[in-house]
Amino acid sequence: MARLDLSQQRFATLELLLLWEGILNRSRLSSLLGVGDIRASQLIQEFRDQNPKWLAWNTKSRSYHATHEAYTTTNRGKLSIDRAESLSRYLNLVGLPYVIGDMDSGGPICAAFPDLSTPSPEIFATLSQSIRLKQSVEITYRSMGEPAPHKRTISPHHLVRAGRRWHVRAFSSKHQNFRDYALGRIVAVNPLNSPLEQAEEHDAAWNAIVPVRLIAHPDLSRDQEEVIRFEYFNNTSARVISCRGALAGYFVQDIRAAIDTKKQIPPDYQLAVQNIEEVKPWLFPK
Repeated sequence: MARLDLSQQRFATLELLLLWEGILNRSRLSSLLGVGDIRASQLIQEFRDQNPKWLAWNTKSRSYHATHEAYTTTNRGKLSIDRAESLSRYLNLVGLPYVIGDMDSGGPICAAFPDLSTPSPEIFATLSQSIRLKQSVEITYRSMGEPAPHKRTISPHHLVRAGRRWHVRAFSSKHQNFRDYALGRIVAVNPLNSPLEQAEEHDAAWNAIVPVRLIAHPDLSRDQEEVIRFEYFNNTSARVISCRGALAGYFVQDIRAAIDTKKQIPPDYQLAVQNIEEVKPWLFPK
């Protein structure tokens, strides 16, 4: 069974490479999977046997290239995950070098800017373990309201990447409510080996699902509106994204969607939240 699982994982890797790089060759596969050239060739052949219409041999590059059929098939639903998740998995697989900081990455994909707030691996792992064990932790934290390091006892239930920062969603013993703590501001984490004071199911904002209806900013010209529809809405007039209430503010902020179209105007804002009255309570909780 373990061998089958490994085979499935490797086939998923080949699918990601084919779809996002448009090409499969044994040297690339050998580098990513840590297998020899012969095994890499075998994996490609096995993958090709399962998906014969997805690959076409290119004699010039001596590699298999993705066919149009590969993309139309996955777009029709054969791909087990959606496009955004597929891209996320691909980037996790190959890494995302910073365009200046890693000039020798050798790949055509890079990040425009460095990650300014990468969390400490030890802090990340300790929180992750406490979440899995459903146990409280004591953190030493710094905030804008209290810049000096201070201790807080929290009951964490999720680690979340919101925009450029990582947060832990947790119940605060002091404040007696659920809130977010930026991992970059956590100095230390001390597991308490005690049960959670409040669990995920008690976090109303986390469990609330909020539909955010996005439209092109009303101040855009007709032609500009068509560009936005093409880029974000698949040529439709709007798009509804459902997100957790606790994360709605991060989402709207990250995509720079206007919530006050009189003050937040193009070119700084090209998207707008249409159902602002429905979304606003989650953007500005009391």
